[in-house]
Amino acid sequence: MTNDHDPISGLAAEADSGLLEIISRYTQTFLWLQRYDEGMLTEPTGQSGGTLPSETQASAALAQLKAALMARGEATALFAQPRGDGLGALLGNLDQTVFGDPAYPTVESKAAHLLYFVVKNHPFSDGNKRSGAFLFVDFLHRNGRLFGKKGEPVINDTGLAALTLLVAESDPKQKDVLIRLVMNMLVVYV
Repeated sequence: MTNDHDPISGLAAEADSGLLEIISRYTQTFLWLQRYDEGMLTEPTGQSGGTLPSETQASAALAQLKAALMARGEATALFAQPRGDGLGALLGNLDQTVFGDPAYPTVESKAAHLLYFVVKNHPFSDGNKRSGAFLFVDFLHRNGRLFGKKGEPVINDTGLAALTLLVAESDPKQKDVLIRLVMNMLVVYV
């Protein structure tokens, strides 16, 4: 029997409610980790569609980012300088069809692949991780998916940095798992 005036019982009850809050707040995370461990992280259904920016639109958005970063001393003139037609080819690949159906049919699929391909394929002389992260959130914004139903960001600063670094450091053999993880993270907010 607990005594409401007993400070130790009060601390235990507080700790129990804190633990329950943690468990309920991170339930989806624990599920993803279990599915990953069991090799059962599947591709979610997601939201059909998703309009990619044109190469001109993406380049213009990156130019604005570059100007802002350079003004703060966080980038040089090399930032987001295209290497050949890498960006155009990448965007074209994401917009392709297979037997008349989109190769990347959902917003989540396009977003995840956009991040992965920019980070891993290095279409720029410098700043591929920052450019990939920016184009990822820009794509989500253009498609009305940057914020969830309650106005919270779909992915916060820390999560975006961690996810981008995870992609950058990953073995290319892990591509499919990383893509499914990003997609699952985005579909939660539909």
